[in-house]
Amino acid sequence: MFQRLTSSSIVRDVAKLVSGTVGGRLVLLLAMPVVTRLYSPEDFELLAVYAALVGTVAVAACLRFEIAIPLAENDDDAVHLLVLSLLSMAGVVALILLLALTLPQHVADLVGSPGIGPYMWLVAVGVAMTASYSALQFWATRNRRFGAIARTRVGQATTGAATMLGFGWLGLAPMGLLLGNMLSLGAGGLSLAAQVMRWDRAALRVVTRRGLAATLGKYRRYAIFSTPEALANVAGIQIPILMIAAMAEAEAGQLFLAMQIMAAPMTLLGASVGQVYASRAQEELRNGTLYRFTLSMMRRLFLIGVVPMAAAALLAPPLFPVVFGADWARAGVIVAWIAPWMLLQLTVSPVSMGLHVTGHQRTAMVLQVFGLALRVGSVAAAAMIPAIGPVEGYAASGALFYGLFAMIVLGAVRKP
Repeated sequence: MFQRLTSSSIVRDVAKLVSGTVGGRLVLLLAMPVVTRLYSPEDFELLAVYAALVGTVAVAACLRFEIAIPLAENDDDAVHLLVLSLLSMAGVVALILLLALTLPQHVADLVGSPGIGPYMWLVAVGVAMTASYSALQFWATRNRRFGAIARTRVGQATTGAATMLGFGWLGLAPMGLLLGNMLSLGAGGLSLAAQVMRWDRAALRVVTRRGLAATLGKYRRYAIFSTPEALANVAGIQIPILMIAAMAEAEAGQLFLAMQIMAAPMTLLGASVGQVYASRAQEELRNGTLYRFTLSMMRRLFLIGVVPMAAAALLAPPLFPVVFGADWARAGVIVAWIAPWMLLQLTVSPVSMGLHVTGHQRTAMVLQVFGLALRVGSVAAAAMIPAIGPVEGYAASGALFYGLFAMIVLGAVRKP
């Protein structure tokens, strides 16, 4: 079985990414038992709201031109897409910063978390760092610079963990959590930007206004269909968290910790496989082997993830109070609930780019809008049933959605 799981030529590329990401995730995971004793569940509730706001906006800040970079037909298109991504991000960040500086408390009240008001300006900074890192990471993916990406993941994870610990030791809560989260997601963008300026100056010289306009027209489907799709996707994850934070503040903090711990295999393997898949999908499509390639990836991901996820579901409830402190027992129970959802997400998310490679952007958009409605509706309905609760409804809807997602992706790549 081990030989079957590791026989593909893509393993070398995945290994480069995973090797760096493992180091970064280990740093964060090792720091977390100390972090949970320096910050309260209420501090984590504010972090959950902050991460939800940044994540929701950042995923669409580049108008999704960034995901087309590794799929572009030629290098001229790719570099114009990179510039379009960064220009779009700058416009979105300017708008958010204006709102954050003029109406911070109004926006905080609107999302149901008045405590986040003084930190709204950090949302703009977080979006800028996260979105620019995403665009630059896709450029590095196109150029197969997986080692460089891995190094940035180690660096930004270490920086984020050190910030959380340092600020927490000084008693600067929740600022340390917010800054640490921001740096752990986007600090690597500075390194990737420096590499672009050092290695890709010749590519940047071909960028012109006419080229930007032509590329915008050629890849407009990403902005038209993929932007609403991405917003619906991340909103389906983050809006329920905002709802839970408004209903029961500490519960959102418990959920955030549980999701951070369970996200470790997603980050370690899923994101790395997804980047390698994106860099090879166009070639597999031309060769007529995209369906076989996609199905093989999904099988391997499921087999790799099923044992760790099952172990997490069984061991988290008794271990969380010991590892993270007595205040975090509820987070261990939540891990058991979200484990099936995380296993299915690990299986299908890395190959979701197959919908874009085969021109099914409209299908992807409709699917994510349905997922948003399903999750929000499930949380609202479960909140009215005391025996279930909003977190449990959220977990069940996630598993249902990703099971449907897997079937749709396989259908799309079978008949592109």
